[in-house]
Amino acid sequence: MRELFRWESNPFSFRILPELFVGHDNEIGTIVNGVTVGNKYTMILGPTGSGKTTMLKYLYNKFHDQQKFKFIFYLSKPPTDPVDWVMIMEEITHRGVLSFLFKRGSSGINLYNLGNEVNKKLNSSTCLLLIDECHEASLESLEWLRALTDQIDNMHIVLAGLPVFEKILKGNLETFMRRITINVQLTNLSKSETRELIKKRIEYHGGTDINPFTHNTLDFIYDQSGGFPRDILRVCDELTQKAIEKRISTIDLEFLKESDVPQGRVSAESLEHLPERQRMILDILAKGDEMTPNEIIDQLPPKEYKDKDNAIRSINNLLRRLMKDKLVERKRIGKTYKYKVTGAIKTLMIEA
Repeated sequence: MRELFRWESNPFSFRILPELFVGHDNEIGTIVNGVTVGNKYTMILGPTGSGKTTMLKYLYNKFHDQQKFKFIFYLSKPPTDPVDWVMIMEEITHRGVLSFLFKRGSSGINLYNLGNEVNKKLNSSTCLLLIDECHEASLESLEWLRALTDQIDNMHIVLAGLPVFEKILKGNLETFMRRITINVQLTNLSKSETRELIKKRIEYHGGTDINPFTHNTLDFIYDQSGGFPRDILRVCDELTQKAIEKRISTIDLEFLKESDVPQGRVSAESLEHLPERQRMILDILAKGDEMTPNEIIDQLPPKEYKDKDNAIRSINNLLRRLMKDKLVERKRIGKTYKYKVTGAIKTLMIEA
């Protein structure tokens, strides 16, 4: 890489680099302003690869620069057991871990007095809790989080998750949903933001501007990735690996043709003409995370197939067809496969 592109390391390895966060300026402004003026609940929703985690870590760094927030926590996942909220808040209350373990069932801090303990410690200070992957939380854990946040005077939470998280709250925890005053929806980056992301990544790793990509290649990267950050990194990494194999230092349209890289973009019109069941699968995958065939079947209307075996055979055939048409991709997880729509398709379906 150093010899061909003058990079110190691979700019497109999947690493969360909040200092290179790109785009969503209006959304960031809305969140920062809302938290600063006292809104207690903020929700960030977006499909896999849209940059939710990077945004949370960017906000973590940004709020750290403000003296108002004495305690700031980032959780990569929410607890499934509500009792774990006590351990999470333990750093604020400054109670030792051993003390917590021994007093868990008796006179120590518990879920019922945790709010008062945190209020005592915070005094007039403010606590900000940034929680990722909230769609994976149990309903009981979320309900306790709502109760605790209501009790703690200066507690603000920013929740991030897949779009299905909003449905979970609306269907099961309406009281929680009504408290959320800021709801930010992350979609894809624009073409200019895609260029900025690639440029920042390359320069961060010692390169210059967008080299080795040309302007036309950027159009191709945007079409293939749909402007979703994780897919942008994936496409750029695939192209640079091919260039390294061929010892080529410029990735242009001629390179794409010689390397048999598929070109062209699926149109919204072509999606409209898909068979009904193929479109149904795309709709299911576009609304959630990666899914197995069985998980897809669970989202289908009742009695769509006469039995489970028939459904599995049919869904697998449809998924193979969608993969052949570059609408869906998969990866192996243990003994099964998980499927998701490609970045370009996510963009078209959001725009639709």
